[in-house]
Amino acid sequence: MGPVLTRRVILVSGAPGAGKTSVAEPLAAALGFPLLSKDPIKEALFDALDGRPDDLVQSRKFSDAAIEVMLALAAQCPQVVLEANFHPHNARERERITNLGGKIVEVYCTCPPEELARRYADRAASTRHHPAHALKSLSPELLAEYVGPVGIGTVITIDTTRPVSTEDLVRRIQTA
Repeated sequence: MGPVLTRRVILVSGAPGAGKTSVAEPLAAALGFPLLSKDPIKEALFDALDGRPDDLVQSRKFSDAAIEVMLALAAQCPQVVLEANFHPHNARERERITNLGGKIVEVYCTCPPEELARRYADRAASTRHHPAHALKSLSPELLAEYVGPVGIGTVITIDTTRPVSTEDLVRRIQTA
């Protein structure tokens, strides 16, 4: 019988445009953990179910479904990095994350609202922008949904307006 692994869950959270993917991809590689990201799951669901471009209500439903799928898959992973714009005030999401158990460390990505809005608008205008993402800009009301970390487990806040050292972040996670 092999060694028993303690479940380790790394949440990479923050508002849309906060730089979560840019942090999560090298972080998962450095840790040797699988990475589950909301957006690729949302895009696959959209494509498989013939989603309607520019339908904000449907886009939100695909986002919610993608987070549900991501958390269901995470329950099967003893070690995993989860990347999404989690809703810190959503009781169902918080309960699902808590129920994953084990050691949870959250990497909360943050930057000023005007930078979030700029990054998001740039991404929405890109030719690589997937039609599953119907929203083209971020309103202050929408950004308010993502204010603050989820706050389950240890929280490491990083400012993504500056380059993030993956090595330093790995050390901080291992210390936590």
